[in-house]
Amino acid sequence: MQDTDLIKTTPLHAAQAKAGAVFASFDGWYLPRAFGDWSREYAAAREGAAVVDRSNFGRLRITGADALDLLNRLSTNNLIDLGPGEGASTVLTTNKGRIIDLLLVVARLGGELLVVTSPGAAEKVVEWIDLYTFGEDIAVQDVTEETALLSVVGPSAGDLLGPGVRSLGLYGACEIDVAGIRLSAVRTDAFGTTGYDVLAPASQAEEAWDALARMGAVPMGEDAAETLRVEQGVPRYGRELGEEFNPLEAELLSSISFDKGCYIGQEVVVRLNTYDKVQKRLVGVALDSGEPEPEARLEVDGKEVGFLTSVVDSPLLGHPLALGYVRRGYSEAGQEVDVRFQGRLSKGRMVELPLERG
Repeated sequence: MQDTDLIKTTPLHAAQAKAGAVFASFDGWYLPRAFGDWSREYAAAREGAAVVDRSNFGRLRITGADALDLLNRLSTNNLIDLGPGEGASTVLTTNKGRIIDLLLVVARLGGELLVVTSPGAAEKVVEWIDLYTFGEDIAVQDVTEETALLSVVGPSAGDLLGPGVRSLGLYGACEIDVAGIRLSAVRTDAFGTTGYDVLAPASQAEEAWDALARMGAVPMGEDAAETLRVEQGVPRYGRELGEEFNPLEAELLSSISFDKGCYIGQEVVVRLNTYDKVQKRLVGVALDSGEPEPEARLEVDGKEVGFLTSVVDSPLLGHPLALGYVRRGYSEAGQEVDVRFQGRLSKGRMVELPLERG
């Protein structure tokens, strides 16, 4: 049996175990794979509402008069005009335009910022902010262990959480009451479909989880969540995001402003965009058969043109679907490729993401 003392658990672990969760290790965290029938969980996220524990994502509380200005000068999107209840997705990049992390930044009352990082990236983000802090009025506090992050996902998610949430635009935020617990909700569409992140104090996380389940949200584990993510074409840190890639390759255009002032890495990102120099793209690859691992090679006429990063069995396709990076000249939908893994070749083709039903 795996020693859970060696990896982290979330504040919801006991409640999830009581609900019948089957656990596994994901990027240093012990998280539910499923709560029995993962296809039921997947169907809830597609057709109704599901709740998934995302407490492995980092949470930073940032305060100070210069906080928003500094984050604006460090990242790709325009943050400077965010007011309370507004948010944005933005990318921290190196001076070479490579991805440090994809962040969610939400402005809250009192000038406080909530910054959500990828799993395992909070410390790196804090160090990067500190590296470029030169006397600014800013304080960064890692509140990951003090809080829990739940996502309510699916077409009925807004109805379940109430009219104040249902009316939120993308990255809009508000306070909500769930079973007498005061929570923060942000519309994030984190899995590429309608979805809301709910921030709870760690001490009240189990109450919030149980209440959402009673309200009709089906508990969802990592297997169903990963399948939904890949079908929707959403990149993940450590797979499709990291310093091996730039935000244009990762199709993060909605997280980039080309009109704002300077930020770290801007010159490289702007040059790649202006002169159309992006060499590869993140794409969907439908696989005819087999179970290739991430990093399987993609070939056309014996020439290597890319590699896979994530692979799932897609209910919408009825066979495996992958995300991968492919050279631009071979990245159009319908392009056929050979997938080389374990010394064998399988057939695949490029598909448009997100997948549509039918």
